[in-house]
Amino acid sequence: MPKKSNQSTREKLLAVALELMESSDGVDGVTMRAVAAAAGVTTMATYKHFQNRDALLRAATAAEYPRIAGYFARANARTEVPGMRGMLGYLNYALDHPQIFRYMFSYHRADAFVFPHDLKESKSLTFNILLGVVSELMERQVLRSDDVAETALSIWAHAHGLITLYLSGRIAAPRTTFQKLYVRSLDRLARGLAARTANNC
Repeated sequence: MPKKSNQSTREKLLAVALELMESSDGVDGVTMRAVAAAAGVTTMATYKHFQNRDALLRAATAAEYPRIAGYFARANARTEVPGMRGMLGYLNYALDHPQIFRYMFSYHRADAFVFPHDLKESKSLTFNILLGVVSELMERQVLRSDDVAETALSIWAHAHGLITLYLSGRIAAPRTTFQKLYVRSLDRLARGLAARTANNC
């Protein structure tokens, strides 16, 4: 019974941390004291589950990667040809959870997967999806043969750059308008990466 109680408290702390991260203050609003207060436990109780704030943030965002992978899967399922437009999943997650997205992909973090070692070694669940798609498109000669990991990195960087500009207010457009711009931009990138024998990707 005590174990069940501990797990319940831990899960509540993680949920609260994500809720606070999605507030206007973003990750800066996530402190051990604030999380404890919102969860209805003492700060000391929070430290029993997490050594420090960084450990809490790592644990809270760990489950977000499978969640993002789900966004990718749904985006690919809705499109006729998976690939570039599957990156709509990355965009939709960012727009649905902008503060968490910023922390996960724009903050300097010691636990972040980095290129080339971590990403080439398939440690990133989300990057693995893109690697798989790029590899498949190259095998089908939709994309010209090239370094798979570096090509995937180029696509990710392109998408991430557009999203970052949008979230920082550098692109003024409603969500649906920006989504269309984002897809058109990825389509242009795809044409630049296309194999000579491919009509489109």
